[in-house]
Amino acid sequence: DTTKKILLAAGSAVAVGALAYLLLKRDAKEEQAGARDLLEAAPSQSVDKITKEQVQQILQEIIKSQEQMKGYMKELTKELLSKSLTFEQTYQRVKEVQPADPLEKHGLSMVSFDQLLDKHQGDPAVRESIAKIMGAPSPNSCCSEKVQAITVKTIIDVHNFMLDKLDALVQDFLALPNKNTYDMKTVTIAAQAIVGSKIEDSFGITSEDIESAVLMYHTMLATNQEFAAINIKIQQTMGKLMGTSFAMS
Repeated sequence: DTTKKILLAAGSAVAVGALAYLLLKRDAKEEQAGARDLLEAAPSQSVDKITKEQVQQILQEIIKSQEQMKGYMKELTKELLSKSLTFEQTYQRVKEVQPADPLEKHGLSMVSFDQLLDKHQGDPAVRESIAKIMGAPSPNSCCSEKVQAITVKTIIDVHNFMLDKLDALVQDFLALPNKNTYDMKTVTIAAQAIVGSKIEDSFGITSEDIESAVLMYHTMLATNQEFAAINIKIQQTMGKLMGTSFAMS
């Protein structure tokens, strides 16, 4: 179904913000289940006071922010392919252009926003916006010859490669003595940019190409145990980076 396709696209871990969103959403559900008393005390805007129209507006702001970052990520990937940038240099590049967080702007925690999405998930406009945020590529990109040439084996090979590079990057970051001074959302985007450039350099395909291929093969991948296992490991690795836990639900 549509939800499964969206989650598969997010599970590919290459859409800007999609994996972070998925991890935070999962973490939000854990918080909801185990820390309701803390949530009530959190300085977050009341969910009951936010209208469906406001939710749609926030989603549009997230989409706009994401599109801005996608454009910049393409430029950053080109730079990473042409010159050797350190993690710190890549982090600073992202930090300079990263848009303000729409949720922070509206005084919402990820947990509260997750509640709002659950509340209004039946609204077609909300569902369409969530699909865009979770990285569902445009129909045109799915039909390109380059994407059509990508096989399921290539998708799995790319994800194994992605896991290897992410794991090395996370280990290096966690070893930094000043790691607590970094903004973790910026770190996550920088990590995606670095790994995305390595994928393009090694396989000759972009993150967006892989996203589209994952969506194209969603039926086969939904039952592919190797693909599922790799994605769990990728999400666990990113969870270490973001300081969140990952558990199968």
